[in-house]
Amino acid sequence: MLSRLMTRREQLLLLGVGLSICMGAAALYVHGRASFEKGPESEIVKAAPFEVAKTIPLEPVPPPSVPAPKEPLVLLAPPAKPEPEFAVSAAGAVQEPGLYRLKEGARVQELLDAAQGTRDDADLSDINLAARVIDGTTLTVPSRGSSRREGTKLTIRSGESAAALNPPQYTISGWRGIEAKRSDEIPAGAVPPHANGAAAAPPGPIDLNTATQEMLDSLPGIGLKTAEKIIAYRARVPFKTVDDLANVSGIGPKKLEALRSQVTVQTR
Repeated sequence: MLSRLMTRREQLLLLGVGLSICMGAAALYVHGRASFEKGPESEIVKAAPFEVAKTIPLEPVPPPSVPAPKEPLVLLAPPAKPEPEFAVSAAGAVQEPGLYRLKEGARVQELLDAAQGTRDDADLSDINLAARVIDGTTLTVPSRGSSRREGTKLTIRSGESAAALNPPQYTISGWRGIEAKRSDEIPAGAVPPHANGAAAAPPGPIDLNTATQEMLDSLPGIGLKTAEKIIAYRARVPFKTVDDLANVSGIGPKKLEALRSQVTVQTR
């Protein structure tokens, strides 16, 4: 009925308007879809360089340093103290006479070994090989007696005894004499020397040339060290008078006067 009321021209105009509207709507639809599909891709393409540009490369982190193992602590022992030495000489019938240094506590046999032994004519019958050497003394090994025949005359030459050449400690007879003197000086039931930590004083003056270290130690003001010095002195130069004690280191005039009545020098 509407078409009857409208003219043909109007109908064509209305149809053109409708077609224009439809085409415009279709164009908008197509444009909008294309924009929707291309929008994210363009953003991704544009954002990718930006993201790459903003990325800061990370440097490799070195592993934590491990401390080098410490060297083990080595405890050094304190330096050993040198053992005290004695200066003792060997003379007489030995292979190599001379001065030798031996450790404290060395025996006479060790001194003979240091002197390369004894000669064939050595007389060791009275030498105390087990005796301790005394610092500053001389061990003299005697020679055996010799004989010589001249025609009908026989000459016998006897050597000096070991007791006449050495301190009593170096001879067997000297040790026996010391022990015998000790037994004579100690009455029955008396306390032996050094039983109370001190030496017992001898009953009378003692001979400076034959007194033992213990006997000298019993004198007032004389200790073991000074007794050793006295023995070492008489081994080099036998005492001739009591005044010779002044030549021993550690004995002054006052000490000499205190000892004068308790010591003597017996002439042979």
